[in-house]
Amino acid sequence: MNPNKKIQRVQHILRNAGLLRFVEKIRYILSILRHAIENRKFKLNNPDYKLPPQALAYDAYSAPDWNFYKISGEKTAVALFEIVSRYLQSGVIDILEWGCGPARVVRHIHHSFGSQTKVWGSDYNPESIKWCKGNVENVNFVLNALAPPLPFDANSFDFIYSISVFTHLSESVSKQWIDELYRITRPKGIIIISTNGDSRTVFLLPDELSVYKATGIVIRDKFEEGKKMFWACHSPKYLREKLFKDFEVLDYLPEGFPYTGQDMWVLRKPEFV
Repeated sequence: MNPNKKIQRVQHILRNAGLLRFVEKIRYILSILRHAIENRKFKLNNPDYKLPPQALAYDAYSAPDWNFYKISGEKTAVALFEIVSRYLQSGVIDILEWGCGPARVVRHIHHSFGSQTKVWGSDYNPESIKWCKGNVENVNFVLNALAPPLPFDANSFDFIYSISVFTHLSESVSKQWIDELYRITRPKGIIIISTNGDSRTVFLLPDELSVYKATGIVIRDKFEEGKKMFWACHSPKYLREKLFKDFEVLDYLPEGFPYTGQDMWVLRKPEFV
């Protein structure tokens, strides 16, 4: 996103006029052209590395950039392992990425966490899940809807992580999902979530900033919920007191989630519930 207020005002006008989808198509084409040379080099150097369709990569990450896709996925998986290892000394057996997209990170989880782990990925984009099922090994994939539930029993996972999903959901749907993640996490299990927070206020228009300061949440809607142009920003206070109120906050790292610039929240489900 560009913090220039003129650009943000233009985007606001386009959003209200229903033209953002057209703008996104143009940005997608330009992004493909921008990365074309480096992507060809990547394919030559990594002929066996399975890559998703560029449209899926752009839809999930705004970047059909294969160097980014591979390197950021590998390093994020390692970073998650290092964080979780601080809190789950007994080891992690069952892992879920909720909102896995075309498997940028989840394809590397098994390697980082060890062969004993059972790894799952879920997403609401059927094309992403279809591609993942046909191309990614050592991960089980399931399709979810925009709203819960997930097809898992209560207390199923030791560790769940979610990268830039709550950043594209409404307040009501977010509340449904945090309850669902709570349900399927085991007592003392860990959840790591990325969110847009105070650092993103530079992108807000004056009236949005006033709303953010008053309520702790800003939603830019008038676009399909769940897509990246449906945009949500949450203050740390709002998250602590409302969305994450049933969890123990183990750590909060402003702009600390790898390769996103988003805030990182490390949460734990209480042992006795």
